[in-house]
Amino acid sequence: MTQLLDDERIARMRSAVMTTVAEDRRRRARTTRSRLVLAGGVAALVMVGGIGAALNGGFPGGQTTSSDSSAAQSSADSSSADSAGGAVALAPAQVPAQASAQASRSASGADADRDVVVTGSASVTVSDVRATSDSLAAWVEAKGGRVDSRQYDAGNTHAHASLTLRVPASQVTATLDQLETYGAVSETEIDKEDVTGSARDLDARIKALRISISRLEGILDRAAVMSDVIRTESALTDRQAQLEQLVTQRARISEQVALATIDVTISPRERAESVQPGGFHGGLRDGWNALVTVVNHTVALAGVLLPWLALLALLYAVLRGARSLGRRWGAAR
Repeated sequence: MTQLLDDERIARMRSAVMTTVAEDRRRRARTTRSRLVLAGGVAALVMVGGIGAALNGGFPGGQTTSSDSSAAQSSADSSSADSAGGAVALAPAQVPAQASAQASRSASGADADRDVVVTGSASVTVSDVRATSDSLAAWVEAKGGRVDSRQYDAGNTHAHASLTLRVPASQVTATLDQLETYGAVSETEIDKEDVTGSARDLDARIKALRISISRLEGILDRAAVMSDVIRTESALTDRQAQLEQLVTQRARISEQVALATIDVTISPRERAESVQPGGFHGGLRDGWNALVTVVNHTVALAGVLLPWLALLALLYAVLRGARSLGRRWGAAR
């Protein structure tokens, strides 16, 4: 049955349709506003980027900004003022050149003034260990070095020697070359340690302590109260003890830098064993010895088997006797 449309139902349908249309319009409006806002933001970013590029690159190479002009003007004014006062003003192109030259000189001086401790070791094989040890020690002393330790072991079959050499740092290469004149050098190792930082730190601390000691000595000379004298003497004694320790450490570093340490091991050269052919007499001797060995082993084997052979012979005789008795008894029956 078909329902009839009355006025109220038509009004409700019209209201629903209008509501749907209104919501659709509002949704489209929001979408349009969002797109406009996004487009505006992009345009603003592009505009800001263009302005920044124009500001950064808008001045040709031959032009300067106002700040650059004022800086150049002030530089020119100061240069003219120095010239008027009798001072020699450097041209702008000369200042960087002088700075770079000073930097290069200071860098080269710093490299040449490094404190480096050199240590190393080497092994050499020679024909005469004792003679080589004596010659090497004499050569090191002639070069201004010394031998800190020296050990020699004759041994049962081969002699060995070990030396701890202290040679000037400039003579390390010459020492290795000298070792090659004695024999074959092997297992050479040279290590270098930069101790410039430690040395400079000790120098600064020593300088500061000496200044402090000098001031304390002046205070002690002017002190009039006994308590001040006692406190000053105590502080002065402490500073002097610290100074002695630092001076000793600095002297040790200086000595290690001045004299390199090289441990040298000297071994004898291996000799080939002499081979003497046996010849006829050697072959005859070896054959006779082999024959004697075989005879000795045969006699020993016979001595081992003889008791067993006697036992087997006795058993065989008993069996033969038993068979003979058996046959006789059979014949008698």
